[in-house]
Amino acid sequence: MKSFRAVVLTFEGKITLTIDLICATEDDAKARAEDLLEDDPVELWDGPRRIARFEPKQ
Repeated sequence: MKSFRAVVLTFEGKITLTIDLICATEDDAKARAEDLLEDDPVELWDGPRRIARFEPKQ
């Protein structure tokens, strides 16, 4: 298992919430981060490397 971090942002780029995710694979972490998506963008990080950014459907 590996540790990832999901970051919920405002559209201006301010962090509103960070969530540590423990997942078996990067794909599992992407799915869990995308599940957090509501009204604000979510980024998934592996240490200093941004893996993905998910935008809310408008």
